[in-house]
Amino acid sequence: MTIELDFSKLRGTDVLDMAIAIEDEAQIYYEQLADWVGSDKPDVADFFKRMAVREKRHHDQIVAQRERLFGDAQKSHADKVSWAVEAPDFEAVPNNVTLRQAFDVAMAAETRAHDFYAGAIDYASDDQVAELFEGLRQAEADHQRMLKEEMGRILP
Repeated sequence: MTIELDFSKLRGTDVLDMAIAIEDEAQIYYEQLADWVGSDKPDVADFFKRMAVREKRHHDQIVAQRERLFGDAQKSHADKVSWAVEAPDFEAVPNNVTLRQAFDVAMAAETRAHDFYAGAIDYASDDQVAELFEGLRQAEADHQRMLKEEMGRILP
């Protein structure tokens, strides 16, 4: 079952609630991957744990932004849906996953999130919603940059 989402009808609170849910989902998936890899691949498990911490940090930043902009405005039901926007693709993680493959999975997730927000900008109904989507797109581009820098430091 696919959920149809009309981006032109989203308000600022909807955009941020959706982004918060997307970050939550990604954090949970990375925590699950870290547990799954476990002590068999400590470097990979540590990487997935770091990714979960990053997703939590971004979640907290978006929550703070929502509170600054909208106070205690009623929340949408965005957290009731599986967005699969930034969640790592479990199918792309082989049983004997390497650190390089873990980086590739994370980069693919960050790229999907970037592309999702970039595409949503075109459908924004007002400037505030467009600015929120643009800010989220920029954050995901920053995450891609940070991952590339980390890859350069850690991987041969």
